[in-house]
Amino acid sequence: MIDQQPAAYPFQLLQLLCDPGRVRGLQLHDWDTLIRLARRARLLGVLAHRIRSQAEHLAAIPDCVRGHLDSATTYSAHRVHLLRMELAALASVLPGEVRVAVLKGGAYIIQDLATARGRLPNDVDLLVSREDLRQTEAALLAAGWEAQAVDDYADRYYREWSHELPPLRFPGHPMEVDVHHTISPVTGRLHPDRALLFADLQELAGQRFLVLHPLDQILHAAIHLFQDSELADNLRDLVDIDSLLRTHLQSADDWLALSVRARRHGVERPLWYALHYCRRWLATPVPEGLPLRPPPRAMLRAMDWLYPRCTLPRLPDEPPPLARSIAVRLGAARYQWLRMPPGLLLRHLAHKSAQAVRRRPPRQDGAG
Repeated sequence: MIDQQPAAYPFQLLQLLCDPGRVRGLQLHDWDTLIRLARRARLLGVLAHRIRSQAEHLAAIPDCVRGHLDSATTYSAHRVHLLRMELAALASVLPGEVRVAVLKGGAYIIQDLATARGRLPNDVDLLVSREDLRQTEAALLAAGWEAQAVDDYADRYYREWSHELPPLRFPGHPMEVDVHHTISPVTGRLHPDRALLFADLQELAGQRFLVLHPLDQILHAAIHLFQDSELADNLRDLVDIDSLLRTHLQSADDWLALSVRARRHGVERPLWYALHYCRRWLATPVPEGLPLRPPPRAMLRAMDWLYPRCTLPRLPDEPPPLARSIAVRLGAARYQWLRMPPGLLLRHLAHKSAQAVRRRPPRQDGAG
């Protein structure tokens, strides 16, 4: 059952994603808000696909609304085509002896999962072993990909403390390429088992690229949302997790295997949160009694206040409520706290503060 709050439209969007048959009860003023919220959440293409998948749903859509859905579907197809072109270009230059996996949206697309329907990919995320990182980067640089401009501190941050290289882009290509060597920041609180991760990479027929084990795809999505993000405007990630759960888990044994896998990787907490909010917001059929330890009650109450205010989309032409502004700041602080140990975090914040002071424009004479 989806919890209702005073801001009803974001939850109405969730209900519509769960049950597209609800289109029959919508008026034009409802559509006006829901389309803008879905676009803001990067879910309009997903919503369009789910509505268009059944003719009786589409027949209930006013023509002026159908145009928005058709446009979202076309734009999603365009973005997916760009991603496939980028993968083809990468496949032609990456060293053949290096095992390369595609992560997140790119993986969903090359597997042709339901999770990919209506998606708007922005970048290509690749995974190679740490031992192959330098060779992979050298091959891409030699083939014309260029590192995006970062200062010396940011370059060191990426290479020593993060789980990926500085972003790469081929001149003229619309897609950025992020090369990872694991699925969680190396300085973070969680350290997934890289040996297990790489041992269970899956081959795809006719593909140069590998993908994560299905259970690791779910866990990676949960880590990305609840451990390695600021939570703000990330509703699409929760919708992804819901879809992956419905796709990959078909029996009680599958759910138990997911819990066991999370324990082996040491990522039970982000999985617990993912299942908690998928069940509450998207009616995901999560079985009771999974062997996952819940967070402390006070922490769960804090997350139940923080997460909806950070994550549910808001209309861009309305100022955010004070509670949302506070929640977004807290979400950002939580992200940094989980990403770095205290000493490194203080050093990082000090550097960022000094940068902000140096970049501040000089005060003009006579300024009040």
